[in-house]
Amino acid sequence: MKLELFSFIDETLELYERRMPAFYYAEGQIKNAFRAMFNDGESVVSFRTRIKSLNSLKEKLIRNQFYLDFDSAEDAINHLSDLIGIIMQCRFIRNEAELYKQMFEFFEESDGGYSRCIIDKNIFLNLRMPQPQIQRNGFTIFRIDGYYLFNESRINFELQIKSLVHTFWSEIEHEVVYKNPDFVMYDSFNRNMLGAIRDNLDVVDRQLEIMYKEISYESKRAQIGMDEQGFKVFVARSVNDLVNRKMKESVGFTTDFKKCSATIAQYIYIHDFANGENNREKMITYLEMLSVMKDNPLDFSEKIVLETEFSHYDPFVDRLGRYMAGQLNVNFQWHVFFTILFTIQAEKDSVDLANFCKIIKLLLIQPRWFAGTFSHFAKEDAEAVRSELSNILLDALIDANTIRIVYEDNLYRCMNIFRSFTDKISERYPDIESYRNDQSAVRNDLYHQIAILFH
Repeated sequence: MKLELFSFIDETLELYERRMPAFYYAEGQIKNAFRAMFNDGESVVSFRTRIKSLNSLKEKLIRNQFYLDFDSAEDAINHLSDLIGIIMQCRFIRNEAELYKQMFEFFEESDGGYSRCIIDKNIFLNLRMPQPQIQRNGFTIFRIDGYYLFNESRINFELQIKSLVHTFWSEIEHEVVYKNPDFVMYDSFNRNMLGAIRDNLDVVDRQLEIMYKEISYESKRAQIGMDEQGFKVFVARSVNDLVNRKMKESVGFTTDFKKCSATIAQYIYIHDFANGENNREKMITYLEMLSVMKDNPLDFSEKIVLETEFSHYDPFVDRLGRYMAGQLNVNFQWHVFFTILFTIQAEKDSVDLANFCKIIKLLLIQPRWFAGTFSHFAKEDAEAVRSELSNILLDALIDANTIRIVYEDNLYRCMNIFRSFTDKISERYPDIESYRNDQSAVRNDLYHQIAILFH
């Protein structure tokens, strides 16, 4: 005959399983609400939720002696404070307190000591609990009790705010210490060792934060059109490694291709990712393709043959493309650059060349800004001056006759020079006649400022 406590447990588990659909619904609503509240901030890494499993519930009923404290299965389930668990995982330890303080912006005082969520009126949190809480192991944690109101019934959940290292620490402690079935005395030595591990993790957290800030600072430095720095760096490194390997195999030596690799990564991002559609799938496709290319033959001694003679309706793109097409099999650096670019891109080589030239123009001359310059001139005169200035810029780049014109840093410098120079010219000359009087000097000045970058 079973002990009475196991009858109580079986009854509780049966009721718990019947109410599981409601728990799943509440879990989804809670997760969606917290994502809406905190997903815009860069400190939140992820939201993890779970519903207590039947085995875990059974263990808790016995360990916490629910069979002694409650008369019915309904009461036992209603007093499970962590029936649903949600962990808001943040980057660093200092973010835990910051996110807790932000919580008050999304909740308003309500009856019964709980605060009500302004985004989802069915979510309540006990924001009067002192924070951080002290755990049994003596360490602190931001843990907040809450409940979701479903058909006038409360479904309890527990919110935890944890940094990456504290999440890691919790898993260590749970799996190594509490889930260890062996008989080990949790004496002062073990406590001291675990404390030392925890202290070391706090040091790691600080080091990671310093590194993160440095990486963030570097990624915000002068860039043109790139924001997913991690993907770009990965592609650039992969392309550079690929070129070094395949060049060694095909021609027996290597060249410094790092800046060209960065340009190709920049081009790929702007061409394929700037619209923001299906970026994750496209990233995976590129990573798979770069991996496959390492095992496929790639010969840098073979000529590049365009399907048709290059031409384009845009005069700037046409001139730049014709110059580059003329360099494909003459200048080895250009040859290597376009061998890689044409291999990575899926369209015809002439189309890929046109797309590349269009993006170079976009990086050098920002369209919306440029269209607004010389607005005080007559429309035809303004268009003529803008065309002249862009041609001067292009003359200087083509005459430089070096692949360095497509390096990211040089493109950025050229863009700044051209924009600053054009703005000054637009302000200096009130009409087309005054501009024409200084036209030769304007040309020489702009050409010199660009040309000197490559000498």
